[in-house]
Amino acid sequence: MIGGAIFSSAGSESLILTHWQWLVAFPLVYMIWNWMGPNGVRRVPTMGTSIPILAYLNGLRYTRNAKETLLAGYAKYARTTGLFKIAMADQWLVVVAGHSQLEELKQMTDDQISSYGGIDELLSATYILGSEVVANPYHMPLVHAKLTRNLSEFHGTIKEEMWTAFDDIVGSSDEWTSLPALETVLAIVARTSNRVFVGLPLCRDAEFLSIATNVTLDIAQSRFVINLFPPFMKPLVAKFVNKVPSRLRQAYALIGPLVEARRQKAEECAADKEEWEDKPNDFLMWLIDEAVKNNYTNENTVLYLLMVEFIALHTTGMSFAHALFYLAADPSLATPLRQEVEVILAEEDGDIGSRTAVSKMRLIDSFLRESQRLNGTNATSIWRKTLQTITFSNGITIPPGVFLSAAATATHLDEELYTNPEVFNPWRFVEPDNARSFVSLGSDYIVFGQGRHACPGRHFASYQMKLMLAHIVLNYDVKLSPGSEGIRPPNKWIGNSIIPDPTANVLFRKRNAV
Repeated sequence: MIGGAIFSSAGSESLILTHWQWLVAFPLVYMIWNWMGPNGVRRVPTMGTSIPILAYLNGLRYTRNAKETLLAGYAKYARTTGLFKIAMADQWLVVVAGHSQLEELKQMTDDQISSYGGIDELLSATYILGSEVVANPYHMPLVHAKLTRNLSEFHGTIKEEMWTAFDDIVGSSDEWTSLPALETVLAIVARTSNRVFVGLPLCRDAEFLSIATNVTLDIAQSRFVINLFPPFMKPLVAKFVNKVPSRLRQAYALIGPLVEARRQKAEECAADKEEWEDKPNDFLMWLIDEAVKNNYTNENTVLYLLMVEFIALHTTGMSFAHALFYLAADPSLATPLRQEVEVILAEEDGDIGSRTAVSKMRLIDSFLRESQRLNGTNATSIWRKTLQTITFSNGITIPPGVFLSAAATATHLDEELYTNPEVFNPWRFVEPDNARSFVSLGSDYIVFGQGRHACPGRHFASYQMKLMLAHIVLNYDVKLSPGSEGIRPPNKWIGNSIIPDPTANVLFRKRNAV
């Protein structure tokens, strides 16, 4: 019970537990069971202590010291067991570290481990978005089949919307203009992404964009609080902290009529076996087509659209803000980037947004990949939940129902994998022995996951980010605020999440081409 006291009597004595005591007791009992019970992971090496009450307290502290814990665990176990566990507030997390174990994890089948189950554990999606989204994430295949495979069809509209968004949001002043970096980047990403998600004019509608960007914060904030509690408390906690249902109602009130009209037209064309001339080609329409085929509700369509908004805006916006801070901290880095873009412009008849033009941006590609290596959106990746008992080659067995994750940040700071790994080297990935593209995968670079469940939207995100960086170096000078020149704003860590400083400003000035 939250917000009161629970009484139980035995004879003349009463046991009274305050709500704070219950908040400690319930997670503690769950952690003990998770460690010692039939699904226990007591044979996995522990970072810290396995003594239940102390481990639980460590789990609470993990929200503040995740970086240190993960780096220390990787340093201790990556060359030995390749596995270790850390206490979180709601459960134990088994961390996979080291090349061999990552490769073994990659080879495991969907019958053994669940990708969506892992994401559910990370986001508390069942409690925030509903069990249907977890059981039937049909938006994800659409990303691959409709968006990634046909991305070149959207290059022109993405470029057009991005240029317009920069003019509207950043402007073209010859004087230095100070703008909140993360907020500005999110606004541009929201406009650009939604040109593909919902099309004009909705992608420029201030109320809709507010809903789209705020739902990303709603999910992030809600999952942080909910993940402080064990599963049997999470439904109750979610009722108090989950803002997504109210955000969904706002979204449906705004775009519900559009969804209903499009669906009616799609059903009429299907019934009459007629082609729909000028049928919208955007993610919303793809979701509606799925709804028609599978009899999903219109509310369901809007909910899945909001989930796509969260995935796209949250990751792309934060990732680009990280990169922007590097550029603003050292404006001299813009020169080689600009020179590269100018050469490509000449080769491509001025069309910087074409598929071939973007593919030639090797310095920009490397700059973004290096920024992502040092500042992923999360310190862990490749989230999985075991469905069967699995055994690694080191002999360690993991029972069903366990949350697994890979140590991303620690992997990317491994001195055996990267020379001077803590140094930002923007040209690292164009060096002859290390040349790789932003979206390429490997056991030494796991920002986007690995294997068949690697992030399907990484090509869309990469295209946007490369185009944004190219546009900035061509058209703007950027720098940090006076007094902080040369000092990249420090990241903010909340648990595993790595957030670019939300309070830092970047100064923009329209560049006068020489």
